[in-house]
Amino acid sequence: MTDWERTLVSIAIDAAKSSIHVFEAEYPDDDRPRKALEATEKWLDEPTWDNKGLLGKLEIPLWRSKDWRNLQAALAAQACASAARAARHPLTSAMNAIMCERGAQGIDYNDYSRKWLRMVLRRYGASIERTSKTPRTS
Repeated sequence: MTDWERTLVSIAIDAAKSSIHVFEAEYPDDDRPRKALEATEKWLDEPTWDNKGLLGKLEIPLWRSKDWRNLQAALAAQACASAARAARHPLTSAMNAIMCERGAQGIDYNDYSRKWLRMVLRRYGASIERTSKTPRTS
């Protein structure tokens, strides 16, 4: 994992952490998003194949779930799913987690403090990703 990928996963985790309270207030007995978020943090600390496999098992049911009627709570759960997905697709998952965070918190796009970050990732993320994987020559 490159430093850039670690940064993207950290961004996705941060977005999920800042919105999970919305989900837990609405669905206090459903721990699936929390488990996915905690597993993502564990994987970032210990990026083993076993930890990455656990993320897939937790992420996919979150993406497919239609259990949540409250849109903001559903978006908070999707932010957690995006964080878990970031182990496989860091750039798009970080961007998605940012937008889910905004929606979960009910913030208008023009007032959203991280909109600049999403715009930078959208515009330059792929180039940064390619550059970060290029071996350095001394």
